[in-house]
Amino acid sequence: MSDDMTVENRLGALFEHLGIERAHFGVQNTAEMDHFLADNPDLIASLTMAGPNRLQAATVAPVGDRLLVVYGDGGAGVEAVALAAPDLPNARTHCLQDFAVLTWTDVFAERGDEIMPPWLDFLAAAEAGSAASTLQLGTTEGEVAGITYRAKGSGPAVVLLPMLLSASQWEPIIDRLAQDYCVISLGGRFLGGVSFIDGRGRDRGYLRAVRSHVDEIDIQPGESILDVGCGPGTLDRWLARYTKGANKITALDVNGYFLREAAALAKAEGVDDIITFGPGNAEDLPCADSSFDVVMSHTVMEECNAEKMLAEMIRVAKPGGRVAVMVRSTDRQALWNMPLDDAVREIVEEPVPSVGVDGCADTSLYSRFGTSGLTDLRLFPAVMTVGDPASYSWRYYEPYIMSQLDAAGVADWHQAKARAIADKSILMARWMHCAVGTKA
Repeated sequence: MSDDMTVENRLGALFEHLGIERAHFGVQNTAEMDHFLADNPDLIASLTMAGPNRLQAATVAPVGDRLLVVYGDGGAGVEAVALAAPDLPNARTHCLQDFAVLTWTDVFAERGDEIMPPWLDFLAAAEAGSAASTLQLGTTEGEVAGITYRAKGSGPAVVLLPMLLSASQWEPIIDRLAQDYCVISLGGRFLGGVSFIDGRGRDRGYLRAVRSHVDEIDIQPGESILDVGCGPGTLDRWLARYTKGANKITALDVNGYFLREAAALAKAEGVDDIITFGPGNAEDLPCADSSFDVVMSHTVMEECNAEKMLAEMIRVAKPGGRVAVMVRSTDRQALWNMPLDDAVREIVEEPVPSVGVDGCADTSLYSRFGTSGLTDLRLFPAVMTVGDPASYSWRYYEPYIMSQLDAAGVADWHQAKARAIADKSILMARWMHCAVGTKA
C-alpha cells in the first residue's frame, strides 16, 4: 500500500471492508474527517468531538444538527467553541466544569463517568433520527490500508479515531459503549497523534532543530540512551539510524497506545533490536540510579512537573553522563511568512498555549539547568521550520489558527497563503529551547 495514499482513501477502504455505510464517529479534532464532512456528510450518523482544541464552524456545519462537542472550561477549546457556537445553533455542547483540556489531557480517564450519560442520550437520539450501519463483528482486530482497527460489541457502528496525546485514549468508556454499539477503535501511523508526531519527525526543519540538540550531547558509540516520553518512537527510530545502530536505546512513555504503535513501527523499520519500549512516568522513572550515559527528552517537559522530571533525569544518569531536554516555546512568537494583515498577524503569531500548570515551555529551562548541579552547560534556542503547506505539521497547526479567526481573518489568511505559495516564500517557524548538561 503506497504511503502516498490519502487518509480519506485509507479510511474509505476500511469502511468498505467492514461494511460501514453510515456510522457514529468520535474524534478529538476533525482533521481526518474533513473530507467526509465536506463531500459525504451522509456517512456520519453523528459526530462527537471530545476535548477539541480547535473547531471551525464551516467545517462541521454539514453535520451541525447531529454534533456534540464536549469541552472543558479551561484550555484552548474554550475560545474555539465560543467563536464557533453562534454558527452552530443546532449543535449540542457539554462543558466540563473546573477542567482544563490540553492536548494531552486524559479526558475519559478523568471525566468519563460524567461524559457518558449525555453522550449515550445523544447517540440514542441520533440513531432514532437516522440509523448507523448495524455490525456483528464481536471482538476482533485487523488492518486495512495501513489503518489498524479493534472492534468490540455488536449493533450500530461507532467509529473512534485516535485522540492526539491522551494516555488512555477512549479505553475507559469502550466497554460501556460496547453494551449497545459495535465500537471500532482505529490506530496506525496515519491517524491522530502518531501521524502528527511522525509527520513532524519527517520535516527537515524540525529534524534540523533536533539534530542541533543531539549533536551537542555528543553521543559516543556504545553509550546507553534513555528517551523520556518517547511517544510513538519517532525520534528513537531516527536516532537509531543517525547513530548507525551503535547505541542501545530505552524509550519510556505513560501512553500505552503510543507504546503499542511505537513497537510496531520500530519492527516495520527494522530497528526493534536497538530500541526497547516500555511504560514509565517522567516524574517517577522506573530506573535505578546512575543507569544511563545519556538521558534525553524532546517536547515532554511542557506536559508534566518540570522540577520532578529534571530531578529524575539527573538521578538516573551516570556520573559523567549527559542530561538533555528540548521544549516548545510559549514565550516567543511564531513566524508565518505570509503577507498577512497586521491584525490577523497579531492573532496567528501568538504562541500556542500548550503548557501544563507545572510544565516548562520557556526560557526557565535555562535557569532550571543552571541551578540543577549539572556542569558543562550548553543552553541555546533552536527553530523548527516548515516550508511545505501540504506537510502534516502545517496541516496540524493551520486549523488551530483558522479556529482563532473570524470570517474576514480567514479570507485574509487564504489570500496571503496563496500569494506566499506563488512567490515560493511560504514558511512557518516556531522556537524551541534546548539544554544539555553533564552530571558531576
